[in-house]
Parts: sequence; structure tokens; C-alpha cells
Amino acid sequence: LFAIVLTLLVLELKIPEDPAPGTEVVQVLLNDWEAFAGWLISFVILARLWMFQHHAAASARFVSSRSIAINFAFLATVSLIPFSAHLVSTFELSRPMVLQIFSLLIGLVSIFLGWFMRSVRNDQHALGRSEPGAQDWTKDTIHHLVLVPIVAVIAIIAAQLDPRLALAVWTIETIIVLVIFLTARSDGDLHIYAPDDN
Repeated sequence: LFAIVLTLLVLELKIPEDPAPGTEVVQVLLNDWEAFAGWLISFVILARLWMFQHHAAASARFVSSRSIAINFAFLATVSLIPFSAHLVSTFELSRPMVLQIFSLLIGLVSIFLGWFMRSVRNDQHALGRSEPGAQDWTKDTIHHLVLVPIVAVIAIIAAQLDPRLALAVWTIETIIVLVIFLTARSDGDLHIYAPDDN
């Protein structure tokens, strides 16, 4: 699903049908910067979500029907991200509601991911597969259940003031996440689920 969603995102990057004669390519691209910003932010967010969802699912020996249902809710909201990115490219920054919908969707996706990660962790604990001394709440779970939804609320409020502020909020969040990933140790921070099999 993620590969399809990422492909759909890039399909929203379109050059205007009839640019004025003599218009420079660079100018055409700069005039459509909102679409590129929406694509980049959405791409980074989706890549992060895919990484965490994949790790949670792949490292689990067993998942409950609850975890499966949460995962489907997560995937349903992920599948709407190209729609919200299309809204951003269609209406650009002329309507606050466009960035509010995008922000609400990212907040919901993040909550479902955090809930899924927590549920899978609980499933492993029920099987006795949790590492001794493992944290009940990991940094990654807290990030997705609390921090990203807070960023989404801030972006929703900022969009009401000026949609560019909401875009700036997501740009800053994206840059912070990229810096954290690029400076993290080589195994990342994805050692949070099942221990090695013995």
C-alpha cells in the first residue's frame, strides 16, 4: 500500500498545461512550489510511517485481531494522504481548510500508528516475548501518540491564521525528523519489539 500511495503522490506533481510562451521552466516550477512542498512533506511522513509500521508488523510473532483492526484503520487513513496532498496542490495556500484537512489526517494517521505499535507490543508481552525490563511506553510510541498529534493541532490553528504557517509547522517537523534519523545510530531506534528468538 505504501508504495502505491507514494506513487500516487508523485502523480500529483503536474506542470501547468499551457505555460505562457517564453516562460522559463524554473519560473513554472517556482510558481507551483506548494505542490512540491506538499509532496516532500507527505513523502517524508509516509516513509517514516512505513518504516515504523513495517518494523512493528515484521517483528511480531503474533498479533491479535485488535492489532489487525488498528492496522487496517491506520492503512485506511494512509490511503487518504494523496487526496490531501492533491487538495494542497489544487487550492495551493488559498484556503485554510486545505492545510487543516492535511494536518488532521496526519494527526489521525500518527495516532493509529502509535496505537498499532502499542497494541503489537502488548500482544508480544501477552506471549511472554517482551524483553526483560522493556519500557511500557517507547519514545516512538509516545512520539506518534502524543507529539505528532500536538503538532497537527498546532498546524490546524496556524492554518486558520495563515495557511503558510501550517506549511511551515510541517516543514519544521519534517526537518527535525530528518535530522534525528540522519544523526541516529546505524540501527535507528527500531529495537522496541520482540527479542531475538532463542
